[in-house]
Amino acid sequence: MVFETRSENAANFSEVGMMTTISIWGSTGIIGAKAMKIAIQSGYRVVAIVGNTNHKLLIEQAKTAHPGYVGVAENTAYTIARDNLNSNDIKVLPESGFNEIAQLDVDCCVMAISGNASLVPTFKCLGHAKRLAIATKEAIISGGKLLQDLAKQQGTEIIPIDSEHNSIFQCLQGENINAVQELILTASGGAFVNLEENELAHVTVQDALKHPNWNMGVKNTIDSATLINKALEIIEASYLFDMDVSKIKAVIHPNSIIHAMVKFSDNSYKTLMSYPDMNLPISHAINYPHRIECELPALNFEQIGTLQFKKPKEWQKRNIKLAYYAVAENKSIAFNIANEIAVNKFVHRELKFAQIYDFICDVLACSPAENVNSYGDICAAVEAIHTQNG
Repeated sequence: MVFETRSENAANFSEVGMMTTISIWGSTGIIGAKAMKIAIQSGYRVVAIVGNTNHKLLIEQAKTAHPGYVGVAENTAYTIARDNLNSNDIKVLPESGFNEIAQLDVDCCVMAISGNASLVPTFKCLGHAKRLAIATKEAIISGGKLLQDLAKQQGTEIIPIDSEHNSIFQCLQGENINAVQELILTASGGAFVNLEENELAHVTVQDALKHPNWNMGVKNTIDSATLINKALEIIEASYLFDMDVSKIKAVIHPNSIIHAMVKFSDNSYKTLMSYPDMNLPISHAINYPHRIECELPALNFEQIGTLQFKKPKEWQKRNIKLAYYAVAENKSIAFNIANEIAVNKFVHRELKFAQIYDFICDVLACSPAENVNSYGDICAAVEAIHTQNG
């Protein structure tokens, strides 16, 4: 079978021409703001934008793009946005009205809300968005196989924005999925790539947020420092590409030039290379199968010189291996939520950096195996873990 992610309806649409309408969830975040700029440059009509607390930027975006709908999650920000946009022919909705936005018929829905808050709108947009360009790994992991199956049934194609998974998506086009031996995700190693375990005792939140290569949100940057982002991405890749986790590996690549590799049965490899900049995967996910020029310099191989790869240190390996344990025990949702809670506790100085792993292990040990047959089952599992460990 030749690898193909597009639904029949979406494939037919793509053959007709460029997509024209888009909604952007998390438009004030780093990914969402870039998606907003790229969408406008690509000629999309922005139908809706959704933000949380940054009412100033949300109002500015609304006045620039003139969407029909603006969603604001935080109450005070909602009131300010509503009062400022009331005379601009824009429907401003609080979080209780998000279902209305999720069910708008659009060509592309960009899901860039951080964490598990993206879970509800991700499911709600299925069947209404022809394409779901998704940057939120948590929704993919908690949604699991059910999300993939419902997307296919309802005619919504899913294209990942995560740089690693977008790279794999591109490398697999036209390939026989049965010839794939291994998916290899690269990791920069984050802020503590060179630290030994005994050096982690006193690192601070500020230290963890000093990523050497990427400009990302708080949670993703801390996940990168723990390398738990690679564990989450291994599970994410297993769902996106219907691949057993035993065939998905991670390697540290401090240059962040190679974003992922695909190994085939003939021992050949395909990869995608670029400077570390989210403009490329965002533009690709939004505009696929077309390639649109984006703000990204060409690689200068003479300047780069050497591409480096490293084995993870023992504490990093331990964190990455949580992926295989979570899948084997059928506790991927628990792992996903436990990490989100742990990171939040670390940010608020309730946990030390070195305690994040222990917290996750404690949650996993106390969580039952997950039996997901419906969206309600997912919500119940998420709620139970938050209630027990929040």
